[in-house]
Amino acid sequence: MGGPALLTGLALAFGAAAHRPPPEPIRWRTDEAAALDESRRSGRPILVDAWADWCAGCRLLDRNTWSDPVVREEVQAHFVPLRLDVSTEGSAAEVRVRALDVSALPAILVCSSRGCDGAAPRSVGYVSAAEMLAFLRQSRTRYPHDESSNQAVRR
Repeated sequence: MGGPALLTGLALAFGAAAHRPPPEPIRWRTDEAAALDESRRSGRPILVDAWADWCAGCRLLDRNTWSDPVVREEVQAHFVPLRLDVSTEGSAAEVRVRALDVSALPAILVCSSRGCDGAAPRSVGYVSAAEMLAFLRQSRTRYPHDESSNQAVRR
């Protein structure tokens, strides 16, 4: 009749699919110049996470949104992730984020390989994994994979 063997085979098949290893954690770059170089080489836009250790919404993004496997896959496949830590008042990262017209955290910006400016698509405040995924997918269409650019970075 094969009932137990069939059930065992199905359990093994479904178990193997269910145990697909999760995507790696997001490897946030912390050097903007290096992220720009990588973006130019790869043609992927830069995903900027303006973050601070005292920001509750930032910690929620880490716990609930950036940890989501589908969000991780989207980021790793289509973006160069850059985290700007603005925890310290007056830091270079804080000055840079202010120049981008960011006035609240968490702030997520999507920038071209030519650099980032105040007009970059952005999401401000905590968002769920589903909301982040929609934002990322919509934003990356603004910067299709274009070849490396030798244009000056806009600051």
